[in-house]
Amino acid sequence: MMTSKTRSLTHRIVLLSGIWIVMALVGTGVVLIKFYKDHIISHYDAHVMMHMEEMVGAASLTPEGELNLAYPPSDPRYHVEHSGWYWEIRHRGRVLANSPSLAGARLDVSELQQPEHDVSQVIYGPHGQPLRVKIMQVPSGIPGEQLLLVSSAPMLGVRDDVSDVAEHMAVAFAVLAIGLLFAVMLQIRLALRPITQISEGISDIHQGKKDQLDGRFPHGLQPLVDELNHLLDHNSVLLRRARNQLGDLAHSVKNPLTVINNEARGMGTPQGSLILQQTSDIASSIEHHLSRARAFGTTNVLGSRARVRPVAEDLEFAMKRIHQDKNLDFDLSGVGNCSVRCETQDLEEMLGNLMDNACKWAKEKVCVHCTSDNGHSMICVEDDGPGIPDDKKELVLQRGQRLDESMEGHGLGLSIVQDLVELYRGRLSLEKSAHGGLRASLRLPGD
Repeated sequence: MMTSKTRSLTHRIVLLSGIWIVMALVGTGVVLIKFYKDHIISHYDAHVMMHMEEMVGAASLTPEGELNLAYPPSDPRYHVEHSGWYWEIRHRGRVLANSPSLAGARLDVSELQQPEHDVSQVIYGPHGQPLRVKIMQVPSGIPGEQLLLVSSAPMLGVRDDVSDVAEHMAVAFAVLAIGLLFAVMLQIRLALRPITQISEGISDIHQGKKDQLDGRFPHGLQPLVDELNHLLDHNSVLLRRARNQLGDLAHSVKNPLTVINNEARGMGTPQGSLILQQTSDIASSIEHHLSRARAFGTTNVLGSRARVRPVAEDLEFAMKRIHQDKNLDFDLSGVGNCSVRCETQDLEEMLGNLMDNACKWAKEKVCVHCTSDNGHSMICVEDDGPGIPDDKKELVLQRGQRLDESMEGHGLGLSIVQDLVELYRGRLSLEKSAHGGLRASLRLPGD
């Protein structure tokens, strides 16, 4: 399963850039090492050729067939035993003179061919080390006689020089790779800053802190920002229009129902009572379904956010007036600064139904508190009333069900809360309160 880190755009760009940088530097390093090796080999061959030319000018044969060497090659490495820097002067297969570095040994040149051009050949020296060798036949000073000149340089010297340069180059390229990666990360951070601002702006809109994306963005992103703002405006207009239409519908239905109720009350007959009961059920059903429709239109709207404390305080004031005969004590000290992602009027309806239900059954006290956990808010309403038996808790959440028919109402309060909280992908749970009564808990998306 991919983590958020591997899915992030920044991580992908840095990873791909890092792979490309490593491949490019490795390829460049291989090419440079190859060039440097060719250069070192040419440099060694040039030294060998230079000493060969010294021997050409210094070596000749006397009329008696003896070697006359005016001066030996001047390189001091020819005096270091087994250094790989060797020279020999031969005549008819016989070694006339050689370098002190051979220490009495001889070079095996039997496999060498006389090159037509200045070409180096590779042989193995007296101690098995590879040598780059040049051979040349030159006039000896006696008509018809030639001298064979042999000069060599050690291949180990080439290898050591190349290895030393490769080590230094590896360190330099590693530092360069780190610097390039930091540069890529800086460029990505600067380049993706507008996208980060858009993401933060959408988060602020989702939390209700803003209603549009603010600021100016690069030309490539500004059309996207403008379209998002236009979509938010359009969505707000549609939502406002839908609410107005729902209000008009409720008003147009409730007025005829009021007239019917008034006429039924004036009848004073069993038929009138039946009409009053049915119209009351119709009004409750209309309110129930209008609440569902209103909540369904707002559950996924960006910016829907309501603070719990102001709503709870307003409801406390209303409940004290409605249930003033009970002289209840309200405790809102545990509400804190919680907020939920829903419309304020929907929170008022959910919390209002729970507080009204608690006030109906409470003896002396109603408590409201709220906690936040893992992106959700838990709003709890508790009372010190008789509570609800465990086997009846599922029943009271069903529409139209009441445990005590002597209490006023239609049994729709908790079912409306259940419908609303489900539309917001939350949960309503009923448990026994620490005060002895019922604790109704609303779990809703929070900060």
